[in-house]
Amino acid sequence: MNLTKYLLLAILALGSASVYAEGGAERSRQFWQAFREEQQRLQGDRQQAVAERERKAQEKARELAKD
Repeated sequence: MNLTKYLLLAILALGSASVYAEGGAERSRQFWQAFREEQQRLQGDRQQAVAERERKAQEKARELAKD
């Protein structure tokens, strides 16, 4: 194995060991849960905005069709 593979293994080992530090697993879980909730909130807002724009476009098309 070359040096980069050893370096990668060392980084992964240190990173995974920090999760098992006191409270590390809980902190990691809390971080990822908060991250997922924030992403859902952000993505949900975008999806809601797109749906709102589509609804307005449909209403405008109906008004034009009436004329």
